[in-house]
Order: sequence, then structure tokens, then C-alpha cells
Amino acid sequence: MRHRHILRRAAATAIVVPAVFLASACGSATSTTATPAAGTSLPASPAAAPSRTATSAAPAANGDLDKAEFVKVLKAAAAAATTAHVSMSLSGAGQAMKLDGDAKLDPANPAMAIQMGLSGLKLQVRLVDKRVYLLGLPNQPAGTWAVFDENSAIGKQVTQAASKSDPNRMYDLFDKGLITVKKIGTERVDGEQLTKYDLTLDTKTLAGPTAAGAASLPKTVSYSAWIDSRNHLRKLTFAFKSITSTITISKYGEPVDITAPPAKDVVKGTGI
Repeated sequence: MRHRHILRRAAATAIVVPAVFLASACGSATSTTATPAAGTSLPASPAAAPSRTATSAAPAANGDLDKAEFVKVLKAAAAAATTAHVSMSLSGAGQAMKLDGDAKLDPANPAMAIQMGLSGLKLQVRLVDKRVYLLGLPNQPAGTWAVFDENSAIGKQVTQAASKSDPNRMYDLFDKGLITVKKIGTERVDGEQLTKYDLTLDTKTLAGPTAAGAASLPKTVSYSAWIDSRNHLRKLTFAFKSITSTITISKYGEPVDITAPPAKDVVKGTGI
């Protein structure tokens, strides 16, 4: 069935952070209001309140920011990550996907509830206690959720992808693959003044040397990142080969209600 492969990849891709997106595209792109560690802070936007302890990430001789300090500060802000609201659009290879929903960031037991549009399909996806629930699958009774356990093909892909969606996992990859960080300036995004950075990353480091097609990858991939005054990642865009994506993250640490659908509406999933 044509939709099987698309659905498996889309459901997994939906909750993978952009750095992991890259690995997926090659064949293999949340927190409470925690403040950064004392003495470290990215260059703040004009709207940010002054900090008595914060210092700017040091620029390199060529005007780039210090890579290690940049990642360190983002990690400090994300250390207490618990929940987030995520919106994403992704297009390429003849497909287009949009999603919007909430996520609980727990590597041991992640959860999510999203709505997704993909190739003419409108789906709802929930991940609860390592079980995947899908509403809107073709040839499925209207109003019913198909459930897949963690040992199914879709269950494995989604739960493994979700376990990597902890922001610190992405920043670990940035730590390895980040080549340059440049502060571009400030921009208003969704009514907030955010600081924009351009990032250059090594594709082979992100994807891994054994990833399918690794030998044909371009040497680098570029991201644009928008960071708020608390050093939380709020928006990220990237283009890779024919794939383009925009991700926005908001409502850090706000309460989320992610539960399994009512048992009466759940049927055993098959065919994916």
C-alpha cells in the first residue's frame, strides 16, 4: 500500500528534532523557564532584562561566536525541559507535511499529541506509554484510533524517534557537527523579539559515516535559529537537498494533557 512507507516515516519524523531529521533524510530536523547556568548567556535580544551574572558568548577572531559556548548555553536553558508546543512544515521529494501539537520530553517515556496533514491525509497521532495511536488512516472505521505497540514497525520508529527528541540530544549533535555560529541580528517572531543565528553544520558528522548515501552528501548544511531571551530555541529553518523545513517551538514548560484515546474508540492497528 502506497501510504504505508509514507506514514511510518512521517509519524517518526514528526517528533524528531531537526538535527536528527538530517540523519533520517540521509536514510538512516520543552523546557520550563529554567535560567541558564550562572555566568553564561547568549547575546540577548533588546527586550531581554539585564542579568547580573550573564556574559555574552565570546566571538571568535573572524566574528563568529564561540561554538562550544553557544551549545553550552543552549544546553543550560534546556536542562529542565519537560514540555513544549511544536509546529512544523516540511516539504520535499514530492511530499508536504504540516503538524501542530504538544510533546512531553522524557527520553525514558516520551509522549505526544499532534495533528498532521500529509499527502492529502489528515491524521491525529498520539504516543502514550510507548503505544502509538493513529486516527484517520485509510480504510479504518471512522472515529476509531488504530493502536500499535512498541514492538511494531511504526511503534519502534516513533518511540525511538521520540526518545531522541530531548533538546539536549540535538545539542549533543550540534556539539559534534557545528562548524560556525554567526549572530545575524534581532527579528520579531510571533510578537516577540528574538535573536537570529546562522549555523553551519557538518553533514557527515550529523548523519554518521555509515548512513545510506553518506558519500554523496554535501559537506555542510545550513540552519537558521531564533533564540529568545531565556536562551530557548524558538524557531529553526533548514534546507537539505530537496527538503525544506520550518519548526517553531513555544509554551515551554506549560501543562499538557496527553492521554490515550478512550478504549471504546481503539482498534488493533494493522498494515503499517
